[in-house]
Amino acid sequence: MGYKHQAEDIINTGMELIRTKGYHNVGINEILKASNIPKGSFYNFFDSKEDFAKKALNSYGSSSLEMIKSFLRNEALSPIERLKSFYGYLIDANEQEGFIAGCLINTISMEVGGLNPILANGADQNFNTWLDEIAVCVKEGQERGEIRKDYAPIELAEYMHVGTYGAFSRMKMTKNRLYLDNWFEMTFAFIET
Repeated sequence: MGYKHQAEDIINTGMELIRTKGYHNVGINEILKASNIPKGSFYNFFDSKEDFAKKALNSYGSSSLEMIKSFLRNEALSPIERLKSFYGYLIDANEQEGFIAGCLINTISMEVGGLNPILANGADQNFNTWLDEIAVCVKEGQERGEIRKDYAPIELAEYMHVGTYGAFSRMKMTKNRLYLDNWFEMTFAFIET
């Protein structure tokens, strides 16, 4: 039981380091130093840095999915308002972090997605679970007449969420939320009926 707790601590600490600095800019020693864990302990839990990153992607993906569900299953709001609330939260959260971190899945995808099939697959699997949840909300919005019906729910979900990734990249380069705000306004103008 203690091992699980220590592994989760290492994952949480390393996840934040990679979110802010990038996969290649963070070494195992930095993760261990920040976690206050001896080097040998790392290999009790992880086979390699790649194994660590895959487990971090899954941990981040699972916790992000729960956060997404908390917004998109909120029955007090209409589906379109749930989507606006969710994406508005993401924009505000990135501004509060000073535009330096963004999404772990995005960071790893951009940095090593084309070079490392194991991490690319892990990122893609997690991203797809998010898309499935977003698509459920989109479908409900279509059924209520709030969201256009000429595209499948999964297509609109991908359009929206992939679009945020591009805006996140511009946000990080410029340290400005303008790109996310523009994405938000244009996206909802496109999908709303």
